[in-house]
Amino acid sequence: MTTLRGSALALLRFNYHLARIPLQLAEWGVLSRLDEQASTRLAYEQLLIDCDRLAARLLDDEEAARRAEDLDRHIVLVRTVIARDSHEMQRRGVLLLDEQRERFQRRRRERKSPGAPL
Repeated sequence: MTTLRGSALALLRFNYHLARIPLQLAEWGVLSRLDEQASTRLAYEQLLIDCDRLAARLLDDEEAARRAEDLDRHIVLVRTVIARDSHEMQRRGVLLLDEQRERFQRRRRERKSPGAPL
């Protein structure tokens, strides 16, 4: 009985690997040309991770589990960069607003007391 289950799982794993070939070709051929931070690419890579994790769990597929973990690690790094860049952009925006506010207040003070020293 164990041999039959093992053989069936091996056959299902083989079929999964065959079914995944077009997905991998699409990733290599089309999505690899997109920026790593493109939302389309990240969503597709997440789909691959989900498929591989499901195959790893249901089919006891160690290769799929490894692929899922490798791609997940990569996506975490990319999303960390996106978050860091977004935070930096927000920080710059706040600094710019502070500078503009200071200029506005300085001009306002100058208009109220044109001859007064600052």
